[in-house]
Amino acid sequence: MDAEIAVVGLGAMGSMALWRLAQRGVRVDGYERFGIAHDRGASAGQTRRFSALTQKELRFTPLAIDALHLWRSLQSITGRTLIEQVGGIIVGPADAPALTLAAQSAATTNLAHELVDARDLARRFPQHLIRPTDAGIIEPTGGFVRPELAVLSAVRQAESLGATVHDHTRVLTVEPDSDGVLVRTDAGTRRYAQAVVAPGPWAREVLGATRDLVLPRRLVQAWYAPIDITLYRADVFPVFERVGDVKAYGFPTVDGATVKVGIYTAGHPIVYDLDQPPRTVSLALARYFRDTVATFLPGLHPDPVTIATGIEGYTTDGLPLLGTLPATPQVIMACGFSGSGFKFAPVIGDTIADLAIDGTTERDIDFLSPSRPLAAWPADHRTLA
Repeated sequence: MDAEIAVVGLGAMGSMALWRLAQRGVRVDGYERFGIAHDRGASAGQTRRFSALTQKELRFTPLAIDALHLWRSLQSITGRTLIEQVGGIIVGPADAPALTLAAQSAATTNLAHELVDARDLARRFPQHLIRPTDAGIIEPTGGFVRPELAVLSAVRQAESLGATVHDHTRVLTVEPDSDGVLVRTDAGTRRYAQAVVAPGPWAREVLGATRDLVLPRRLVQAWYAPIDITLYRADVFPVFERVGDVKAYGFPTVDGATVKVGIYTAGHPIVYDLDQPPRTVSLALARYFRDTVATFLPGLHPDPVTIATGIEGYTTDGLPLLGTLPATPQVIMACGFSGSGFKFAPVIGDTIADLAIDGTTERDIDFLSPSRPLAAWPADHRTLA
């Protein structure tokens, strides 16, 4: 064996898995197709939203709470500011299912939160258009994580603990067999007892089991110039998410000049060529972004000053694949986080370490099992030319 475990992909989940495995004394190698903390995938763009409230599945909230402790641990170890708990709000129609589930997750776990009506929202957060039928939840523990710095910090910490990193190394296939796992790269082949597959939207290229399940989609993030920057500082403009009929998220200014906003469309565009993904957006999409910002964030100049694109991996049910398949217990999958996984990254990494070392974990992750009933993407979506 060249080492005990290979981690394929050192983005959000892979970097944290590398750290947590090295922390436990495992001899581990990490592989990254690009540079560490690159801008091509889902772990880029200055900020990623942190919230312990869930809008999908109540079992996510305990994972987010565990992740918060691990974010603080990595921050303490490295001395870098990785997470900033500036507070968060969720806004949408009062009867929006996502808002209802978020409130339920707060109540069932005794998380600090405040339910607010439209009048109070409009008074306290005048930067937003608040409609009479809207309501919101204020989450004091919410905030944002710095993704590039977090990935870099986890990888460096893993290296300091003995991990070996192969950056700018493309993994061609991960091949389980009776003796373990072969990792074939453009630089050669190495053997391991186990492998962790966490290359985000590139998973379908290296592990056949994910080909029909993880669909690459393009993420678009944009930065806007406020008319009055003082209204968008963290103490008055917390991290936000709009749910319901309008889906968007955004952050307070981190550079003193711009505000980052992301807007969900009916479905992020499919990426058909992972080697040459589109880096520009259509005029129609730009207009949709402009109209949404002009309406719901009227204090921002509606045309973006910067646009960035990346790629994320999506499953049909919006939940990630975390765990092993019965036929390949030596391969742990951690992919398909569908645009909402970064906040969980350290707890996913720690859970991977549990699975690799102990074969099980005390955390409730059965609902994320790759063996669960999960519809494949339709053939016209799966075939990416």
